Amino acid sequence: MKTQKISENIIEVDGERYVREDSKGLLDIPELKISVEIEVHDKNKSWDDLKLGERESELLTAEQCIWLANSKYAKQLKMDGSSEKDDFFIQQPFELNRKNGYVAGFGMDSDGAYLNCWYNSDYSVSSLGVRFVRKILELKSDKKASKKNPKK
Repeated sequence: MKTQKISENIIEVDGERYVREDSKGLLDIPELKISVEIEVHDKNKSWDDLKLGERESELLTAEQCIWLANSKYAKQLKMDGSSEKDDFFIQQPFELNRKNGYVAGFGMDSDGAYLNCWYNSDYSVSSLGVRFVRKILELKSDKKASKKNPKK
């Protein structure tokens, strides 16, 4: 078994990537059917350093960022302008930029929010990190219960 530490919270075991589940809390966002890491981690590391190209589907989309920044969850996720140190990588929304090797990020400060879709993949800065997202799986028992007790 070959184990490699990619960062404080990411390890690779025999080519498979794992995030320490206990490293950061997750916030369930039922409206989007996702769970999001509350804290941004692995700051000052580039997309390349973190090998995010292999995990891009586990990052927030631009649409999800916009929704979250305008939601009741914004304060808890520090997407409300309260932090200038919690920018994070997101999925690249533009195919042209992807072809040109650019990666994307979301940031917010007291002046406003922004999507940066033209970072070079080797770019790093102390305020830029990563926050992973996971789909919330609906349990079969939940589906049965909702069919038995439909909402009025």
